[in-house]
Amino acid sequence: MRARFFRTRYLTGSRIQLRYLALLMISMLVPLLFVGGCLYYLIFTIMAEQLGIPEYIAYNLLPVVRKINIMLLIGVPPLFLLLIAWGMIVSHRFAGPLERLEKELKRILEHGDYKSRVKLRKNDDIRTIADEINKLIDKVEGKG
Repeated sequence: MRARFFRTRYLTGSRIQLRYLALLMISMLVPLLFVGGCLYYLIFTIMAEQLGIPEYIAYNLLPVVRKINIMLLIGVPPLFLLLIAWGMIVSHRFAGPLERLEKELKRILEHGDYKSRVKLRKNDDIRTIADEINKLIDKVEGKG
């Protein structure tokens, strides 16, 4: 019977996962700030160009600015949380197998148990690396 490995934590705390999460957050914040800045620049540029009748422009554009602020305050936090959760899942698909590989190799080296092999799940992205390590262990053991 084949053992199945289930990861119980999506935030492993490993340095590689934290780096990828930081990269993901930066890649979310930069476009958000850029689009928000461009939107405000556009609105206030239109207001500045139309200062001939400022009361009329303010009357029409200030409610738009208020609506945009409300939309940003309501829409951005849930979207940001959703993207962080997605980032944790995606980074875990990469960092989880690396952490498992590291633990398996440490176990093999510490105990000198060259009969055991690195076990990863079938769909892990770095499964081919684990297979090559297992071939290397076979050669060291004299089986290959």
